[in-house]
Amino acid sequence: MVLAERLYYLSDGGLVELLEKLGKDKRVYLPAGEELEYHIEEAGSDGPGNWEFTAVRSVEPLKAVLFPARQDTGGCFGSESTNGEGEQVVVGAKACDLASLRILDHVFLEGDFQDPDYKARRDGLLIISGDCTDAKEVCFCTLFGSKPYPAGSYDLNLSPVDGGYVIECGSDKGKKLIEEQGGLFGQAQEQQIKQREENRAALTKKVDEQIKAQGLTFGDKLSELLEEKGGPNVELWTKYAATCVECAGCNFICPTCHCFLLCDMEEQQGFKRFRNWDSCQYKNFARVAGGANQRPRRAQRLHTRFEKKFKFFPDRIGQFACTGCGRCVEACLGKIDLREILKELAK
Repeated sequence: MVLAERLYYLSDGGLVELLEKLGKDKRVYLPAGEELEYHIEEAGSDGPGNWEFTAVRSVEPLKAVLFPARQDTGGCFGSESTNGEGEQVVVGAKACDLASLRILDHVFLEGDFQDPDYKARRDGLLIISGDCTDAKEVCFCTLFGSKPYPAGSYDLNLSPVDGGYVIECGSDKGKKLIEEQGGLFGQAQEQQIKQREENRAALTKKVDEQIKAQGLTFGDKLSELLEEKGGPNVELWTKYAATCVECAGCNFICPTCHCFLLCDMEEQQGFKRFRNWDSCQYKNFARVAGGANQRPRRAQRLHTRFEKKFKFFPDRIGQFACTGCGRCVEACLGKIDLREILKELAK
């Protein structure tokens, strides 16, 4: 049950004013677009402009802000890393992207070594998330026990209600912001909270019915199904890999994929090193010194992608590395639908 003292109300105009204030000394990223196609854009110096609350997740994943597709890791050898880009604000991030943070944090922050650039961006990021108010045909977040509204990993969360938003505080950082901008925030009223809960329940029901109609009914049994019926030599992978063009769109658009390649470029006085997103679907991804390759076939690489998402991470941290956002389904040039593969595994 949500604690009442964590719930506030912010009017439409109050949110615009808040974003204008944040934009004076921080980089603010907002979703913009129409017809359920939204892109993350940086707000200009004049504020959020005509930004409106978006119904579903953006095309780009949140990882694009925390883990850039191409990153200068520190100039010529021997120099210091850039360590992030100062304080940044992401507005409107949805639950599927917030779920990806558990995966990214595990990879870049836990264990013997921490990635200094990711940590600096993570520490400097203020997340103002938002409930989904609609669902795309490709959305299936509730299959894995999630909801189309955030359950955590945000500083403030926006739930649209009449005339504004119910604001839920999710961190000390969010609490500090409310205290600093106290004049903008009011106490959420009982009717507003009730409207939020009704909206959430209605959309959850819609997504549940959508995935049930699509035949997605196996939920938490997926790891066992993959182990029992989805070994690397199963014909299933050859069947679906036949149309793969190795574009890596599924990896690059995925909110949890995190593989990268270090690339050195010659400069006048030394070399510059970049970190670029990499893909397990590339033929040379698994190649080692001497030219040996553990996964020369597309079917093997497709299996690896599924094994990592639905077996490796559940075994390691108890969470699937798929958030049900459906981005890979939209991005695939070969029309490979992850949902169809999952359904075949469940037969």
